[in-house]
Parts: sequence; structure tokens; C-alpha cells
Amino acid sequence: MDASDINKLLMKVAGDVDTVPDDVRNVFSTLISITLRYRDLLKDDLGIVLSVGDVHVALGWLLESIRTKKLPKTDNALRLDLLKLWLDELKPHL
Repeated sequence: MDASDINKLLMKVAGDVDTVPDDVRNVFSTLISITLRYRDLLKDDLGIVLSVGDVHVALGWLLESIRTKKLPKTDNALRLDLLKLWLDELKPHL
């Protein structure tokens, strides 16, 4: 998974990039940066590959977690950790 894959996935979620407000673009930029850092940490330190599927599932959890203020019940620590990183970074904006 490279930066281009992550960017494509997040932009697909955002829809038409030309109509996306700046604040939403900033959130997506933040999510991309966090995801790339996490991907690199996993790969460099643990030899684990973060897949597009992992990011896709975590994205699915993100809005629900913001809405309910609850984390999903899962045994997938990799995806849950990514979600927690996103939520921690976005907390001041929520």
C-alpha cells in the first residue's frame, strides 16, 4: 500500500474533490498523514503490512465512532489502533 492508494481511497470517500470544502480537505489530509506514518511504523518496526482493506474498514468505523463516541468491538488491533490514532488527532476538531 502506497501513499497513492491511501489518497485514492480517501478521495473516493470524499467524492468530487472540487466541491469538497477546505475544512474537509484538511481532515482528509490529516487522515492521510496519520495513515502513512502508521503504515511506515508497522512496516519498519514490525514487518507488518497495512492494507487498503485495513484502511477501508477503519474508515467505515470512523464516522460511527464519532457519532456514537464508542469504539467498535473487534479483535483486529491493527485496524483499531489506526482508528484510535485518527480519533486522537481529530478530537480537538470534534
